[in-house]
Amino acid sequence: MSEQKQPLMEDVILEIFDGELKETALEFAACLHANGLTPKVWRPEWVQNNYCSRIPYEERYLCKIQLEPNKWTFTFFFGDYSGEFDEGFITAVQENVKICTSCHDSCTSGMDTMIFGKEYKNACSQLTIEFANPDSNTVEHIKSLIEYSKKIEPLHEAFFAYN
Repeated sequence: MSEQKQPLMEDVILEIFDGELKETALEFAACLHANGLTPKVWRPEWVQNNYCSRIPYEERYLCKIQLEPNKWTFTFFFGDYSGEFDEGFITAVQENVKICTSCHDSCTSGMDTMIFGKEYKNACSQLTIEFANPDSNTVEHIKSLIEYSKKIEPLHEAFFAYN
């Protein structure tokens, strides 16, 4: 079986994004590459024009990025979200906490957790923080959250390991 070539995030962005979203996404992708965090991008077999990506770091992933025509979604994994940060960053993270909806058959259920000093009942125990179509200001918070994710240990190691 021949191995399919992995697309570059920039090529996907050029193919499926337009306007300001495209520019913001291209700047973000360039920042990732400049910091040695080249995303692993693939296209699921069951959908057209949709891509998935994860940002690898050491033996795990820092976050997941879903790329669809003119939409991108960043999802960060469950972990210890605590510490001192500026108010804008904390607010951006807290406003994007995902509450469990038992969205798939292997759901591990929600968990009560504290995220930067605020308690959340039934937060998603796998993909806890989610940003959809972030503007350039929010992308700056996402970059900070990526750096922070390097320092925290994920709860579900098997979910983050390289396959």
